[in-house]
Amino acid sequence: MEVAGREYDEDRCEQCGECLVFCPVMHLPPARAKREISKLRSGERSVALKKCTTCLDCEFTCRNGCAPGALIQSRFSETVSRRGLPERARYFMPHSHKNFRTYVMDRASSQEKDLVRSFADMTPAEEVCYPGCNMIVTPLLTQGKALEGLDIRGSLDVCCGEMYFRMGMFDQVRQVAKKTQAYFDELEARKVTILCTAGYYIFTRVLPEFGADFSFEMEPYLSLVKRRLDSGELKFTTPLNMTVTVQDSCYGKQFGEEYTGLPREILSRAGAEVVEMENSGECMLCCGIGGGFSPYSAYNPFRLVPSMLRTMRVAKKSGAGAVVTYCSGCLQMFSTGAVLYPNALPTYHLLELVELALGGSPKPFHESLGRNMLAGVLLNQTPALLKPGRFMPDDIT
Repeated sequence: MEVAGREYDEDRCEQCGECLVFCPVMHLPPARAKREISKLRSGERSVALKKCTTCLDCEFTCRNGCAPGALIQSRFSETVSRRGLPERARYFMPHSHKNFRTYVMDRASSQEKDLVRSFADMTPAEEVCYPGCNMIVTPLLTQGKALEGLDIRGSLDVCCGEMYFRMGMFDQVRQVAKKTQAYFDELEARKVTILCTAGYYIFTRVLPEFGADFSFEMEPYLSLVKRRLDSGELKFTTPLNMTVTVQDSCYGKQFGEEYTGLPREILSRAGAEVVEMENSGECMLCCGIGGGFSPYSAYNPFRLVPSMLRTMRVAKKSGAGAVVTYCSGCLQMFSTGAVLYPNALPTYHLLELVELALGGSPKPFHESLGRNMLAGVLLNQTPALLKPGRFMPDDIT
């Protein structure tokens, strides 16, 4: 099956298992890895289907370019189509009436709610900035000098479908392609700045493969910030004087070192020393949310929490004084993790440190965000762990 322009190449695959040997999550012994690849190819149940976080690091270690991640995602898709999902997954479906994001937003400050309401404006505009679902949950990040002047448009209802894609829920991805196409057609946008690396990947690499025909130019916010620094529009006045490590987005590596180098260059120019954690770039670890994408995990908190804490511990081992994300979703996971792991490194979004280096004072919100994220799971998802029922994903259009 082809998955967003990638198709597992069964003929070129040597079944060497290196993709699972070098996987930063599984680290299978070579003999076991070979057996698991054989199971995946034949459609048998494999440990890879339980543990895979769909970070797609495996596609960078495969020496023949066979796209083993596409094979795993296709098996995810078959499993969901055949069995549906356990009830606990409903709380994490992006278009559920009540989900992990709506719970946080219902408890947001009045300033945050006002910002989100302003993002929902549908007045046509040639240039807009798409925040993505994760940034909508952290709208205060949009208020710094780095993004000044951008016309931010979006809502939780106009999700890019990244979570569906990672889970192999391809019918939902097709529906998202249709829905986002209609949304941007109504906005009449000719250029869109995207505040989320996952969103940038989905809009440029995935949705066009599922029927979308976007006619507008797209730019990731990291490129915008660098361009504004290069032009002198932004000038750092207050050096950070701190040592940081970078938590890479699962999608950053898809655009190569030129892209993953952007947050590191920006931080260095802002006066921070960047040290690399053990897992970064093409061998990065997902922030933790990937621990829920397997249909066998289906957002089981007993899979999510260890996945999140593992990555936070790897970051701490770097010796840095703080960890920096350039993805708001990673920030949300680490903010939640900080409630459970109080000795974790302080976490910042890149935009917060940019604002500090520009002489500004970003408004703190991490503590309340983490508490609300965790409370929402405990109150709304945990009861579903005891429910034996399953459900088929709903249509979203």
